[in-house]
Amino acid sequence: MAELSLLGPAGQFKANLLDLRQQRQEIITSNVANADTPGYKAKRFEFEDVLKESLPPRDELPMARTTAKHLPKGYEGPVAGRMQEVETPIPKGDGNSVDLEQEMAQQAANQLLYNYAAQSLSGQIGTMRMMIDGNVR
Repeated sequence: MAELSLLGPAGQFKANLLDLRQQRQEIITSNVANADTPGYKAKRFEFEDVLKESLPPRDELPMARTTAKHLPKGYEGPVAGRMQEVETPIPKGDGNSVDLEQEMAQQAANQLLYNYAAQSLSGQIGTMRMMIDGNVR
C-alpha cells in the first residue's frame, strides 16, 4: 500500500492490516479454487499474533516525555504474516485437505474485517482532507 506516513502510526497500522487481509483473501481464494485438486493441502495465512505484538501493550504505562517534541511509542510495523499448511480432521480419499464450508466462512469473516479496516482508513483520510480544506467545525 502507498506510503501513509502523513496519517501517522494509526494510518500505517490500518494500511498494513489491509495488505495482510488482502493476502489472506488470496490464500483463501486459492484454497477454494483447488478444492477438487487431488493432493492439494489447504493453506492458512496467519498474522494476528505478529500484528498484536507490533503494538504497545494496552496496560503499559506511557513513556515519560520531557518535551512535547518527543513522540510516544506507537505502531512498530509493518509486519508480515506466515503461511502454514492445514490438515483436515476428516481426511479425504484424494489427499486434498480443503474444507469448502470452512473456507467460505473464513472468506466471509475476512471480507467483513477488511471492509471495516478500509472504512476506518477512509474515515481518517476524510478527516485529514476536511482539516486541509479548512472545513473543521
